[in-house]
Amino acid sequence: MFKNYLTSAIRSLKRYKLFTLLNVFGLATGMACSILIFLWVQDELSYDKFNPGASQIYRLTAKVSAIDAAVTPSAVARSLKQQIPEIRNFTEIVPLHSIVTIGNKKFDEKNIFFADSNFLKMFNYPLLQGDNQSLLSAPDKVLITATTAKKYFGDENAIGKILHVDDDANGHNYTVSGILKNIPHNSHLQFDLLLPINVYDKTNGLSWGNFDVYSYVQLDKHFNATPAAIASLEKRIDQIHADKSSTKTIFTLQPLKDIHLHSHFLLDVDGQGNAEHVTIFSLVAVFILLIACINFMNLSTALAGQRAKEVGLRKTLGAMRFQLIAQFMGESFLVVFISLIVGIGLAWLLLPLFNDLSSKNISVDLLNINFIGSLLGIAVLVGLISGSYPAFFLSSFNPARVLKGLKFSGKTNLRNGLVVLQFAISVILMVSTLVVNFQLKFIRNRDIGFDKANLLYLQMPQTGDLQHNYQVLKATLNQGLGMSNYTLIEHLPTYLTTGTTTIDWPGKDPRQQTVFPHIGVDGNFAKTFGMHLLAGRFFNDAYKTDAANYVVNETALKVMGMTPASAIGQKMSLNDNPGEIIGVVKDFNFKPVQQTIDPLILRYTKQGGFVVVKTSPVNIQQVIGKLKTVFQNVYPNFPFSYGFVDQDLSKLYVSEQQMGKLFNVFSVISIIVSCLGLFGLATFTTQRRIKEIGVRRVLGANAAGIVTLLAKDFMKLVSAALLIAFPVAWWFMNKWLNNYVYRIQISWWMFALAGLMAIAIAFITISYQSVKAALANPVDSLRSE
Repeated sequence: MFKNYLTSAIRSLKRYKLFTLLNVFGLATGMACSILIFLWVQDELSYDKFNPGASQIYRLTAKVSAIDAAVTPSAVARSLKQQIPEIRNFTEIVPLHSIVTIGNKKFDEKNIFFADSNFLKMFNYPLLQGDNQSLLSAPDKVLITATTAKKYFGDENAIGKILHVDDDANGHNYTVSGILKNIPHNSHLQFDLLLPINVYDKTNGLSWGNFDVYSYVQLDKHFNATPAAIASLEKRIDQIHADKSSTKTIFTLQPLKDIHLHSHFLLDVDGQGNAEHVTIFSLVAVFILLIACINFMNLSTALAGQRAKEVGLRKTLGAMRFQLIAQFMGESFLVVFISLIVGIGLAWLLLPLFNDLSSKNISVDLLNINFIGSLLGIAVLVGLISGSYPAFFLSSFNPARVLKGLKFSGKTNLRNGLVVLQFAISVILMVSTLVVNFQLKFIRNRDIGFDKANLLYLQMPQTGDLQHNYQVLKATLNQGLGMSNYTLIEHLPTYLTTGTTTIDWPGKDPRQQTVFPHIGVDGNFAKTFGMHLLAGRFFNDAYKTDAANYVVNETALKVMGMTPASAIGQKMSLNDNPGEIIGVVKDFNFKPVQQTIDPLILRYTKQGGFVVVKTSPVNIQQVIGKLKTVFQNVYPNFPFSYGFVDQDLSKLYVSEQQMGKLFNVFSVISIIVSCLGLFGLATFTTQRRIKEIGVRRVLGANAAGIVTLLAKDFMKLVSAALLIAFPVAWWFMNKWLNNYVYRIQISWWMFALAGLMAIAIAFITISYQSVKAALANPVDSLRSE
């Protein structure tokens, strides 16, 4: 029986080669897209699950005023274990960007953490070499990863080697006491070196008010972590902090598994994902697969008239309906599994491109049982969805009716509805692609309050006589390059993270607790960055009194209840340092556009972490070369590194840029797959009406009229799809844009453009068969069968 079904299925697929090819290609394309997105989603959802006790580990986050931060005061977590018995263990880490020196080689390292001895007990980062018992407890020991060991020492054994880290003004020598296995890519923490946190403690001490450490707690495995129980723990943590600090803070326990996809916190670690994007692309995968299934159902039911006699003969010869259903389902599953094999091949070929677009390093493991099981599950689901209706529909034919020679074209309402649904999904993706791309263009081009173009920055060493070295650097810059537009600043204003609530001004409500970010700048800051001064003046390096003065932004004035005109000369205090407001600058973005502009205070400094130079776009490499020479003359023992402010701003939106690229690709794929089905239906419709076309040609109809006749029915379906797609796309993308404080407005022309593109693509797809039929010799079509 099975052999008979298989033989019949193969014969049927061969008989209708064009429809078989369209089905296989459409399903294979849909499956390839789904496989790639499935791998991406699986990777995003896998973060930190390699830790055995991941379900008991939580990160402590803090909310002060309206700011949510991923960091907490260093004293908080250390006091919890003694006061809250449900907390079994804790660990704290502090990020560090430093220069590491080995002999005469220097490395600029950004992935360093100070960590305590509990860190490797809570997290599963396996040790390849070293003593587990003494890790991170001795003040002169360091842990490095295998890749870092290779980079520093080549093929030599790194254990016992000495390296110097500039972790404070003087730096320290550390002995390598352990080598860790390379950190998994799906860890939210990525680091190359671990230093003992007691070195950090000696310099900074314990604090209840400085938010600068990442704190993690591990709850007892017997603790029932219900939402109510977690909320109760959080209130107890709030009270413990309130007993020690006047800064009102609300603490939250964030599950370890949620950190990667559900982090919107200030000062979070780099490389976080977005849960919304996971949901969006999961839906895109479902949509594309659904479009492919609709193709299959459409083309199968379109063949109903040609297979009606086959069904009638089989029923006359005694075939039961369930046997016919089994036969047609078998054909469907045969096509699906052929498509699956082709789809896996396509996914494998496209994987490097997909990895490049998504900035991932995903691989296809065909020996993974879970992966194979998932693929088979997708294939069975697709087979059931795409094959069930055609099977039940074809097996329902009345043998007496079809054997009498009555024409049977099948019900067109379902096919029409499926075409409408298919194109509606494609148009939704097209509109979404337009909106995403224009939002990204808006982010790139909007006025952020300063001139970000051609701003090159150099990182300053934090060792030695900073002021003397900077004065030498300034003199050399003036002599060697003739530049006047450069400035010394503490932090780059691309993602400013410093902040304090210790701000006072006349008339302030003592109950008010607003976080004011602040940054130290010199007298050239406004000129170099092209800031807009609204009132007063900016700092002047020649005025010694400016050390006690402040410049604020518009938002700060709103919080203080002042206007630009009334603010000049007003007294204010920052961290108990009294001074007066001498200037007001126009608001500028120093955080991503998803966030509102905070009140900002600029204070005067002659020391800082970065020199920013306004360069010319002409001969930029020559300028960089001269800057390198100047820098290395002043800091011969410090590696030269530079960056551009506009590139750093662009990095804040990597996730959105990836989303835009993927939307572009999947939108095109959805259109292609939709057009495959439309092409097949147009072919079938043209063949079914071939005699009608012949008669019309004989009676004088021209080719243009026949093309219009054949195309108008499909254009009606595409138009109906637009009416469904437009409101859905508007709702969906408006909801997405609401994540941005600064956003575009969805315009009518975006829908008009997507609609015209859909109609044009559909018309071109249909026209091939229509023109071919219209230009054919009517004599051939009017011959007797």
